[in-house]
Amino acid sequence: MKYVFVVCAILAGIFVVISADAGRSACKDESEVGQTYTHHFDPAKYWLCEKLGEAATEVDCPNGMAYMHLLKECIPWASYIWKKPEMPPTVA
Repeated sequence: MKYVFVVCAILAGIFVVISADAGRSACKDESEVGQTYTHHFDPAKYWLCEKLGEAATEVDCPNGMAYMHLLKECIPWASYIWKKPEMPPTVA
């Protein structure tokens, strides 16, 4: 029983570490400030780099919309086309 608990705890910890950045910009380069980046695990969210040296903040698209990184905006789900997400210049 302890073995199952330990395995579950390790897997949960790995998931948290992997999903923690999800393409999040560290905003360490001036070119990143004011830019948006794709959230790698949730198309209804994106990252916004607001200040130099502070990690990007997670932003939700309005209900019924998804973030399209090619357009740099939220669009209706019916128009959304998945594209492989790219990493920002610096990663949190």
